Amino acid sequence: MRDTSSTESGLLLLPLMLGMMGAQLVIGRRIAGGGHYRAYPIAGGALATAGALSLLTLGTATTVPVASGLTLALGVGIGCLMQPAMLLTMNSAEPRDMGAAGGTQTLLRTIGGSLGVAVLGSVYTSRLTAGVTDRLGADGGRLTQGELTPGLLRDLPAPVRQAFRTGVVDGLHGVALGTAVLCAVAFAVAWLVREVPLRGR
Repeated sequence: MRDTSSTESGLLLLPLMLGMMGAQLVIGRRIAGGGHYRAYPIAGGALATAGALSLLTLGTATTVPVASGLTLALGVGIGCLMQPAMLLTMNSAEPRDMGAAGGTQTLLRTIGGSLGVAVLGSVYTSRLTAGVTDRLGADGGRLTQGELTPGLLRDLPAPVRQAFRTGVVDGLHGVALGTAVLCAVAFAVAWLVREVPLRGR
């Protein structure tokens, strides 16, 4: 949206990653001290859903710091979901099966992440293409099929740049909405978690 490079765009996701890591560290220490964990996935599902929905406020005029900061709540929510999930898995398995349980969870997380990227990526691409084509016609369709770098985008006429930026926002809104649905499902499932004493307590 702001003609930034791939590196700069990646750095905008730092709040998301820091939120995830920070939440996991804090929750890990709190669970180790108190032993209660059921509330964390519930709160994480709610926070992640709210964070994903907040991304629907993004627009072509949104500043870079605001756009980056909006991902923080989503990151914290995801972190609140990930740490208890691993704990539940390890606490539910017999000691001799812990390695297999941890490996299975990692495999399922990898598969889920791959499917999520594929599905939400196709949603993004289709909404981007549809948005640009609606505004620019057949030329817009060809524009989205080519390799368009920030440098090439700056050389295009202002109306074309604006149409492309609006299409990008449309695509991001589709991804945010899909993410919110997945987080809402996680929030609903989290209520089914039954807290049992941690092994060794």
